Amino acid sequence: MIEHIRHLLAGIAIALLAFLRPIGDELLSLIIVFVLNFFVGFMAGMIANHEDFDLKKAFRCIAEATVFFVLCCAIYAVGNLKQQHDGALQCVSCITWLVIYCYSLNILKNLKKVFRRDTAPYMIVSFLYYVLKFKFVERIPFMSDYLNFTKHESV
Repeated sequence: MIEHIRHLLAGIAIALLAFLRPIGDELLSLIIVFVLNFFVGFMAGMIANHEDFDLKKAFRCIAEATVFFVLCCAIYAVGNLKQQHDGALQCVSCITWLVIYCYSLNILKNLKKVFRRDTAPYMIVSFLYYVLKFKFVERIPFMSDYLNFTKHESV
């Protein structure tokens, strides 16, 4: 009986992986970004704040990643059900790029805490953070409008 359940679960997992194969590269890029964010955040906490490993922070990082994975998978599934395969792929790609951008800013901000000021790595990371935070935003459609909107909304 247990063997049948194992085979059933393996079959379901294989079918799910086959269904999600077209967005596999997007999901892999999200995994890379989230793992990098996790480790750089952990290093920044250890070096800058002298913190030990915090299970609550780790769980929050994993929960945030899970939300984006589920969102991408759900959008892809709904797009396929609506016979809009290309639109679903494009939507998942846009979400992935937005996640990469936002988490890259967080990674660079944490790396600034890891490196000592007036060192080459710090200056490189600081410059990249500046370019992504203030200059790159001008090239993303609607992003500067959104940032201005949220700035006025919070006031």
